[in-house]
Amino acid sequence: MLQRLKKLIINFLFFLELQLLISIVMLPVLIAWGLPISTMSIAGNLIFAQFLTVFIFISALLFTTDILGIPNNLIAIALDYTTSIWHYFLSFGSAHWLIGFSQFMIIPTSLFAIIACSLYYFKKHSQNSRIALLSFLYLCTPIIHTIFQSKSMGFSITQGRQTMYVFKKNGAIYAFDCGALGARPSSKSWIEYTLSSAMVKNMGATHIDLLVLCKSNSRTEQAAQTLMEHIPTSKCINLNKSNY
Repeated sequence: MLQRLKKLIINFLFFLELQLLISIVMLPVLIAWGLPISTMSIAGNLIFAQFLTVFIFISALLFTTDILGIPNNLIAIALDYTTSIWHYFLSFGSAHWLIGFSQFMIIPTSLFAIIACSLYYFKKHSQNSRIALLSFLYLCTPIIHTIFQSKSMGFSITQGRQTMYVFKKNGAIYAFDCGALGARPSSKSWIEYTLSSAMVKNMGATHIDLLVLCKSNSRTEQAAQTLMEHIPTSKCINLNKSNY
């Protein structure tokens, strides 16, 4: 029993070290692309890895028995249950877990990535010391971002010939849409890949506290709903209609 517990601890420490290393090395790339990182990524990967292993094994077993003509009803049921359980865990996911870092963080996070990789180049550190240092580097990123990020900033972004202005003041994010959301029949891709990325790159923001629709057309309201589904938005004000 003690040997199994010891082996479990060893495997967990190896997994934790690997996840910390991957997170630190990948962070500069995510920042350059304007992508956020989840605060639950390490815990999520711990769960996902187990389900992925089980899912692949059962799927391969189902595929093999199907080719050989062997009855596999129980295997198919097991696969359905595994998928249902996985979907259940996914339902707990939230966009509020995402955090973004402005582009000025590329330099310090790149330095952190070099330091993390150097731990394995010189091979002078024990596993516990490596985990401790990797954890320190991992936690330093949001601390540095919080300390050195400007309290007030803003940028503008266009879709078609229309513009949206996004401001940050005292930690609150304000977006003033002057027709950009309704500029094209479908704004979903622009919201998901252009607006959200620009918000992360410019101010490390993954949410909007107040969205103000200054200029509306027949497509604006639906586009605003799409925006609020992808980017957590506390309040929306349509100057031409009622608030929601």
